[in-house]
Amino acid sequence: MSVHTFTQLAARASSQHGVFSRSDARELDVPRSTLSSAVRQGRFSMLAPGVYVLAGSPDTVMQRIAVAVLSMPALAAVSHTAAELWGMTHRGIRNIHLVTTRWDRAERPGVTVHEWLDMLPDDVTIQDGIPLTSAARTIVDLGATSKWVVERALEQGIRRDMVAPQDIERIVARVGRRGRRSVGVIRPLLEQRRRWDHATESALEDLFREAIAQPGLPQPVSQFELRDEGGRFVCRADFAHPTSRVLIELDSEAHHIDRLTFRSDRSK
Repeated sequence: MSVHTFTQLAARASSQHGVFSRSDARELDVPRSTLSSAVRQGRFSMLAPGVYVLAGSPDTVMQRIAVAVLSMPALAAVSHTAAELWGMTHRGIRNIHLVTTRWDRAERPGVTVHEWLDMLPDDVTIQDGIPLTSAARTIVDLGATSKWVVERALEQGIRRDMVAPQDIERIVARVGRRGRRSVGVIRPLLEQRRRWDHATESALEDLFREAIAQPGLPQPVSQFELRDEGGRFVCRADFAHPTSRVLIELDSEAHHIDRLTFRSDRSK
């Protein structure tokens, strides 16, 4: 293998956590015989059929995720696990979930594969060198886990401007069908979100919103800025009913435990 070819493959691997696929090698016009020779020379190792790692690359969770995705024979992306990579959940990565349009039925320890023919290239995005399902598609697919996880991911995605409710609605309209549990979970959450139509800034505020989002109850404005008669900023409240002249502050150990913050909230 020439120095130039090795440099090209090494650069591709470096952008994908130390790994590359046989398809990557084909794009660079590297024949399989040359790859086999490089493996014998110790320049690369084969971690999975058709997936190679650059010698000396550290074994990391992200590398294992990259190997799992690149080993799939068709369009594939990290699915449920993508919520963690998007920053929409913070439960830690215990198992790698992938979605693909064609699964070869090969066993991959620590990897759960979902075969969904309705996945399109537009449902996939590249983040940090790894194909992930889009933020909207990730939230829809999470419905197969639990309502709590889906709701937190939905609110976090909206709060951080990763996704809009209408993006999710378009995917639900396309993939929704009888028996698809994930769609059954997300639909009522979207309906509830339409009734709310405001942004919150923490999981505690999401819980409060959920508790009061009942038919017939007046819904407060979130992150309300109070100004005096001259238009000068006075304070910002978590929620407010402006016409009733009511401000609502939520206390939590995470954000209000120090005495200064606690007294500031009381003074509002």
